[in-house]
Amino acid sequence: MGGVWIAVTAAGVLVAIILSQWFFLARYEKRHKTNLERLEKLEKERRYMESVLETNRDAKVNALLHHRASLISRLIAAEISGDTEVNESVMEEIGTLVSEREEFMRQNRMLYERWQPDMIERLRACGLTDEEIEVCCLYAMGLNGKTIQQYTQDGRHYQNVGLIRKKLGLGEHDKNIDGYIKSLIK
Repeated sequence: MGGVWIAVTAAGVLVAIILSQWFFLARYEKRHKTNLERLEKLEKERRYMESVLETNRDAKVNALLHHRASLISRLIAAEISGDTEVNESVMEEIGTLVSEREEFMRQNRMLYERWQPDMIERLRACGLTDEEIEVCCLYAMGLNGKTIQQYTQDGRHYQNVGLIRKKLGLGEHDKNIDGYIKSLIK
């Protein structure tokens, strides 16, 4: 009789353990399903926010492109017509544009992100920061190191370019950074 009692008790304990595990799993599955639903909603929201951001960014870049194209067109028209007043006006506007260095360099990077996405992607893949990419965009425009140093007023320009060269995998005896950057332009 004692053996039956032990067997019944053991069976009861086993059933209790199984039921508690079953309830635990059911609770876990319900939380997991809820978390998956939340994650799906967050992912949808993230995709939506990215599309909004991209649309806004495109609008900004389009406005920059329009403004720069307008400056070039007005400058060409002034040169063709010999209109020195318009030429001076456009040159003043360009002077104002480039005088705000940080903003100009940021806008310039944005334009290159749109115009030369492969170049920018290559620079990002090498670990360059936005500021380093902005310097590379000045090289892409055709400026040389001395001119860039003068424009940016960066006393550490050559040390910073050394870091950029290192990130790009360029050795001491490889071609100049401006030639390398220009080779990335398609």
